[in-house]
Amino acid sequence: MGNRYFSQYLLNTGVLNAGNVSTILPKSAHAVPQLHVLAIQQHLLSESQIDELSAAADGAKALEEKKMLSEAQLKSLQNGIAGRGAARIAQTLLDEKIADLKTLDRCFREYDNDDVRPIKDAVSKIIDKHEGMNPVGDMYGEYTEMFVGALQRFMNTDAVVLAEVDELDTEGTRLVSQSMGGQLSLAVALLAKDPVFLDMANRYSGESLTEIDELAEDSLAEFINVLNGLYIVNLSGQDFDMDLDMPRSGQNVSPVASSMIAMRVVTDFGAFIVYLAEDEFIY
Repeated sequence: MGNRYFSQYLLNTGVLNAGNVSTILPKSAHAVPQLHVLAIQQHLLSESQIDELSAAADGAKALEEKKMLSEAQLKSLQNGIAGRGAARIAQTLLDEKIADLKTLDRCFREYDNDDVRPIKDAVSKIIDKHEGMNPVGDMYGEYTEMFVGALQRFMNTDAVVLAEVDELDTEGTRLVSQSMGGQLSLAVALLAKDPVFLDMANRYSGESLTEIDELAEDSLAEFINVLNGLYIVNLSGQDFDMDLDMPRSGQNVSPVASSMIAMRVVTDFGAFIVYLAEDEFIY
């Protein structure tokens, strides 16, 4: 799992919150992690060394001057790219004085555990708010984890899931949805304000679309279709046989379905709503 869901972990544990995550994620997209932050991420520093760096005016400079790492370790940090997304948000939290080095060290160490599944934890809290809802196994959580991973992979953005969804004015919004049926049933819908919808279409298609037209809608319909196809392939390894229905789209509509949950997904470029349900959406 690496550090791909580190931002969600920070949100779940209160280091980030719903009030600041919308500003922190865009800033982190352009942050350049300094060497001492990368060293903390890689667990290369002792507690006493982190204390020394915390007291220094320039932690990265102090790291090199005090020769806390070998030349090989420094070169590895400078050349490495793995986990840079997590290091960027850590650097941003440090710059914004939301977290100090000791807090970042603790968070990285706690997160570096295969049992930590922050996306699934966030979705479980959302489900718990719906009395009597009992999706099959961890279906909603596992799908959302895959969805966030797809945003990172295909749209080059970090993303987190908020447990609280404010009432959304659907005026000026677009929606794409798709249902999957067979041994299990799952429906997915993505609802976004027009500017965010267009940005997502551009990011996924690699085009420079200037307006929401059929090409923009088809781009996000393809994104949902590709993601759901991958999800079905994964389920087939667990002996579940499922099929994809055709994607659908709508404008200025709100979906309704059985066992439906709504999640606000915050990214580097804006926020949108993802709906999950156990049957076809009506809209």
